[in-house]
Amino acid sequence: MNVRMTKRALFGLAAASVAVAAMLLASCMTVNHLDRYDFEGSSLAMDMRTPPEPRLRIEYDIQMDSHSPVISALSVVTNLAKAGQAAKAREAMRAALMEVDVPEIVRAQTFSACAASLGAQQAASRRGADYVLSLRIDEWGIEARSPVAVVTLHMKLVASLYPAGVGRGASEDDLAWRREVTVDQPADPEMFGVGAILGNMVTATVLSEMTEEDLARGFRELGSLTARRVAMILERDLDRARFGN
Repeated sequence: MNVRMTKRALFGLAAASVAVAAMLLASCMTVNHLDRYDFEGSSLAMDMRTPPEPRLRIEYDIQMDSHSPVISALSVVTNLAKAGQAAKAREAMRAALMEVDVPEIVRAQTFSACAASLGAQQAASRRGADYVLSLRIDEWGIEARSPVAVVTLHMKLVASLYPAGVGRGASEDDLAWRREVTVDQPADPEMFGVGAILGNMVTATVLSEMTEEDLARGFRELGSLTARRVAMILERDLDRARFGN
């Protein structure tokens, strides 16, 4: 009897977990109720929730691989960790990244692109606005899986559109539109002023040799490119949702 009860309890727990997971997944799915509203000539305000701190996922450790001549040839970068340069490089990148307001760059680009797509005027505040475009950045930061892997700017965000009178607590049925976007934008050598290197790749090893000022300039360019990509994705999604193209 205890065994049966245990199995039944485990089955019930598993079923409940699946149900919760399904609910969470559904809450992140795209919503499209744009046909209920008329945005042409309306006023659109922007609301961005306080973003999290940037994450820096840079790996300087490298494993020897006898089957990979490239990895073996570049194994000298392990000296970074031995000399303590890896930790120093990470701190320089973190400090440089904190100087660049990437979320604000994304907010401005997204606001402009979405307002243009909807045919709405950008409002300076929510007061008196007809609609609100909400931006929630869940995670963002710089990533490189190894010293010789390309450096990317990772960002995951959710954009929502709703009537101004509804407020942040809008239910899914009250939303006019919602879209989740994940972007991993590779860095370009020209952003950091290093020219064509390693097949046009910017790696963690390359960045470890740069000054904080050069890093900040490169991250600003990378943030702008990421913002344009996010804005383009959202603008195209709005166009498809409204006109089916």
